[in-house]
Amino acid sequence: MTDVFEQWWTKQNTQFDTGLANLLDLKAGLREISLERDQAQLESGLADVLDLSGGLAAILAGNLDAPGFMPVETASAQPSQAPGPLFEAVPVEARLAVRTSPLAHALHLSHAAVRSLTRAREQAQQEEALSQREPRGYGPHHRFDTDRMMASNCTRALLVDCDVEALPSQAVLCAHDLLCVLEYVEKHGHADYALALEGALARAQDLLRALTTEVVTLLGLSESLHPDYETLLSLLDDFIGADLRQANLEEVNLDGLWWSETSTNWPPYVDIELLKLDSVQTAPGIYVITQRGMTNIPDNLACA
Repeated sequence: MTDVFEQWWTKQNTQFDTGLANLLDLKAGLREISLERDQAQLESGLADVLDLSGGLAAILAGNLDAPGFMPVETASAQPSQAPGPLFEAVPVEARLAVRTSPLAHALHLSHAAVRSLTRAREQAQQEEALSQREPRGYGPHHRFDTDRMMASNCTRALLVDCDVEALPSQAVLCAHDLLCVLEYVEKHGHADYALALEGALARAQDLLRALTTEVVTLLGLSESLHPDYETLLSLLDDFIGADLRQANLEEVNLDGLWWSETSTNWPPYVDIELLKLDSVQTAPGIYVITQRGMTNIPDNLACA
């Protein structure tokens, strides 16, 4: 009796397994499980080797590690549009005021979004070209495109962290439009991913242009000069050779500011040796301030 039951039970299990295999694509399910597992392992591994909070702070600060930015005194070659005349045209007080404003914060975020989408588009174009030459059955997978996600995060941060009332209305509209496009690309743009990213990149560039125009206006510069992002970044952060003796540094955030031990002139109350403790030396005598709260400023003139 027991043998008959075991045979019947084995037959039922076999039929069940066969029917289940006919209904489900087990291999596809395994691929999805593996993908989720690999993604979790990747994120866990990144968290172990990267300072994620520090990286986000660097992105939002936007100044220190911007590609291509080199202080005037340390640059081996000047760009075609030398920033020298622009430094003379803009008072240091205006530069200090603009560099930590919501507008400058939004400018850095928009530039980061443009760079991220440029990388994402180029990678997508390469992957799609490769899949056409070497069909692999599934094509490129863009679900976890970190550059696209970075652009989305920068755009959200722009709309959440920045005081939108301090931004030009055109820039706010561009940011909302860009975020909508990125959300659409994430959900529906995988079929023509590179083309979808092209549209997102165009909107990110519109946002960057709108903010650049506003920064140029706020600095009192002529739009005919057409300064690019790197030139504006130099204007906002490069205070090598600047005369700050009469500048009011009360509640001024100096993070990311470049200065020279020999050519930057500080107010009398600034202790240079203590200032060095809040800075990182990038070249002989050249420093960049990296810490909030400068210990060399009296309490009544403390920086934010």
